[in-house]
Amino acid sequence: MSIISNIPQEALIEAWTEIERRRKEELSKKLGRTVGTWGGKRKGAGKPRSLPYNTVAKIELNAIQKKVLAEMGDGSIDRGIEKLINEHM
Repeated sequence: MSIISNIPQEALIEAWTEIERRRKEELSKKLGRTVGTWGGKRKGAGKPRSLPYNTVAKIELNAIQKKVLAEMGDGSIDRGIEKLINEHM
């Protein structure tokens, strides 16, 4: 049996609220500004946006295949691969 189990729920909630308030006050003094409930958005923070084509594949091409795909993609192997896939779907 712990000490906390004998304390009423309302008193615990009030105590935690007071502790959080004091913590924010001390941090505000230290930082010289008010402290909100969260840090706010940062550029690049959070989960990256998903791309429509999110499959990554590694392929090994010989020189002839690279040349053909580059011609199909107007100089870009990536676009050539996409064009080839789209033609055969």
